[in-house]
Amino acid sequence: MPKDALNDLDELEKQNIALALWMKEFKAKKIPKNIRTKILAKNNSPEAFGERMRHRIQDLLDNPDSFTPCYRKRYEKLLEQCDSLTSIQAYALNHLLGLDSSRGYQNIPDESNLEFPRDFAPQLGYQVGWHFFVGNCRDTRRREYGILVSFYRYSLLPPAMAHSFGLTDWENQIFEMQLAVAKAGEEHLQARPFAIAGTTGLLNFSNNPFNYQAGNNRIISMAEDKLFPLRVQAWGVNQGGDEDVEMEVDLGFSSNKDFLLQGNKGCLPCCCDIGTLYYSATNLRLEPGSLLKLDGEELTLTQGQFWFDHQWGNALEPLGNSRCKVVRAASMLTEPSRSRGWDWFMAQFSDEREMTMYAPHTDENLEYYQQIGEEPPGKMTVPVKGQFIDDEHNVVDMKGTLNVDKWVKSVKSSDPVNYFVTNTWYPDRWHFQFLDMVPEDIREFTMTPIVEGGQTGYNASGAQYSEGGVHIRNLEGRFLGKGFAESVYYADALKNMFHLAGLKDTPKMRKLMEPPEPSSLLKLKSLLYMAWPPHQRKLKKKLEKCLEQGLPADFIG
Repeated sequence: MPKDALNDLDELEKQNIALALWMKEFKAKKIPKNIRTKILAKNNSPEAFGERMRHRIQDLLDNPDSFTPCYRKRYEKLLEQCDSLTSIQAYALNHLLGLDSSRGYQNIPDESNLEFPRDFAPQLGYQVGWHFFVGNCRDTRRREYGILVSFYRYSLLPPAMAHSFGLTDWENQIFEMQLAVAKAGEEHLQARPFAIAGTTGLLNFSNNPFNYQAGNNRIISMAEDKLFPLRVQAWGVNQGGDEDVEMEVDLGFSSNKDFLLQGNKGCLPCCCDIGTLYYSATNLRLEPGSLLKLDGEELTLTQGQFWFDHQWGNALEPLGNSRCKVVRAASMLTEPSRSRGWDWFMAQFSDEREMTMYAPHTDENLEYYQQIGEEPPGKMTVPVKGQFIDDEHNVVDMKGTLNVDKWVKSVKSSDPVNYFVTNTWYPDRWHFQFLDMVPEDIREFTMTPIVEGGQTGYNASGAQYSEGGVHIRNLEGRFLGKGFAESVYYADALKNMFHLAGLKDTPKMRKLMEPPEPSSLLKLKSLLYMAWPPHQRKLKKKLEKCLEQGLPADFIG
C-alpha cells in the first residue's frame, strides 16, 4: 500500500487538522478529498509559509517606520527561522514582531462605519477579529454550566502582501477556536486550542444568511439579513487531566435587544488608523433543542442567558504603532508603558438589565502581573469603566472601582505538551463599586467563579488567559445575577510562543523580545520634529479626537 503523504505532515499540524474535523486522532483516510488536495498544495507547505514570513520580516527590516525604535537585531534573528515554517510556527512568529507590524492592514476609519448585515461577517482586511459567545445555562436536572465559544481569526500578512503571493483573503487567515465548559462546583475544562490555516481549505464563509465554518465547527444564522436567531456548533477535547474529556455544544440563540455599539458608536477606539470596531448582543436567550455533550453524556439545556461580541481591528496582537507620524514622534518623548492586558466582565441581572465593564492593565499595578511566587499578590485596586444597559436598551456610561482580594494559581493546562503550565496567580474574586449612574441595587456587588481551582485557558498562539462564568451577589450575599469574567496577559507568554515558533527560550532570545530603547539620535529627531508649532497643533488635534473615542491616554504613549 503506498504511503499517504498526509502522514508526513508535522505532528502538531496533524493534531490541529484532526481537532478541526472533530477527530481525537489524525486519520488520513478520513480527510475529505478536496481538503486533502488543499493541504498538500504548494501554498500550504512549510516552504511556502517560510517564504512568506521571510518576505514579511524582510519588508519590516527594509522599510522601518519613522520614529520607531530599531528592531534590526530581533528581525535578523527571526529571519534565521524562516527557511521552513509550519502554519502554527508562522502564527507564533507573528506575535513576536515589533510595533511596526501594524502597517499595511485596512485602516480603522476615523468614525465608526458599522453597517449590517455587512459587518456580521469576519472583516479580513484587518489584522485580527473574533466572534465570541459566553454565558451560563442549566440542564433538565438544573445543573449549571458556564460555556465559552470563540471563533478567532488572524491575517498572517497585510492583505496586499498576501495578494502578491496569490493568496485570497481567506487563504491568508489563521483560525483558532476556543471552547470551554465549566460545571458549577466542579472543574473548568478547556478544549485543547487548535489553529488551522486558510490554505488548508477548512475555512468557509458566506453571508445572507451568515454561515461561518472552520472544519466541522459552525456559526449558522437561521435568517437572511439578520444574525439572530442562529446556532453555534463546536467540539473539542480537554487533554490536561487524568483522562481526555470530549466536549460538544449545539446551541441555539435568539436576541430581543438591539446591538450595543461599544465605545463611541462602535469605535473602541478609532484613532490614527488603528484600534477596533466593536458591537455586542447583550441578552441572548438559549433556544429549545440546545445540547451539551460532556464526557459521553448528552445533556439537554433548558434555560440560559448569553452574551455575543464581534470585534476586529489592528495593532492588538502584537501591540502596534499608531499610523500617524506625529503621534509616533511624540511617543518617543514619553516613558513607554511596560504593561499590557486587561480585565473584562459582563453582568446579566434580573429584569433584563446588563453591564459590560473594562479595566486596562497599568504600570501602577505591575506588582500584580506575572506573579508566580508561593504567596498570592495582595489587594489590587483599579479604576473600571463600563456601560449599563436597562430593560429598554437605554445605555449609560459608568465609572467605578474594582478590588481584587482573592487569587488562584494556574497549575494545569489542556495540553501540557505544547502549552506549558505557567503557575501564575489570577484574580479569583472581584468587588465592584459604581457611582450613581446605575440603579442603587446594583451599584456594589461581588463576582465569584462558579468553579474552584481557576478558569485558565490558552490561545493557540501560546498566550494564557482566564475566563469563566461567575455568580453576582450584593454585600449581604443576595443573588443578583450571573456573568463572565476575563483576565488577559497576567502570565508570561514567551515560553509558550518560543516553543510554538521553534525558538529556544534563552536569556539572549528574551533580551531580543524586550521593547528596544529609542536611541539618543531618535529622541533628538523626535524632539526637533515636535518643536515645530504646526506639528504640536496637529498632535493636539489627533489626541483630542482619540480621547473622544474613549482611548486611554497611554495607548499612544
